[in-house]
Amino acid sequence: MVTWLSNLRNRGVAVRVTMLGAAVLAAFAVAAPVAVRLGGSLALAAAAIAAVLCLAGSAVALVIVDRFRTPSGALAALWIGMIIRTGVPLAIGMAIHLHGGPLAQAGLLWYLLLFYLIALAVGTFLSLPPTNRQTTPAP
Repeated sequence: MVTWLSNLRNRGVAVRVTMLGAAVLAAFAVAAPVAVRLGGSLALAAAAIAAVLCLAGSAVALVIVDRFRTPSGALAALWIGMIIRTGVPLAIGMAIHLHGGPLAQAGLLWYLLLFYLIALAVGTFLSLPPTNRQTTPAP
C-alpha cells in the first residue's frame, strides 16, 4: 500500500488530478447524506458547490506546481500553489456568503471548510517531489 501511494507521486499530472478528484468525490459521497439530513436539497447543493470550488482550486494548484517541479522553481510553486489553492475557494465562497441567500443559509462555508481540508491534504501529498528509485545490486 505504501509503495502504491509513493508511486502515485511519480505519475503524470493527469493521474494526480484524477486521484485528487476521486478523493474529493469520496468525501462528497460521505458528506452528501449528512447534508441532506441537515438541510435538505439546498444543503446538498451547498456541499456540491463547496466540493467543486475546493477541487478546482487544488487541481489548478497541482498543475501549476507540476510546471515548477524543479529545485529553482520550488519557492514559486509553493507560493503560487498556496494562493490559488486558498484563493479560489475562499474568494468565491465569501462572495456567495456575503451576498446572502439560501446557499449561505445552508452552510456553504462549513462545507467549504470540510472539503478544503481534504483537498489540501491530498493535494499536498500529490505535490511532493517524486521518490527516487534506487536499485541495489543483488549480492
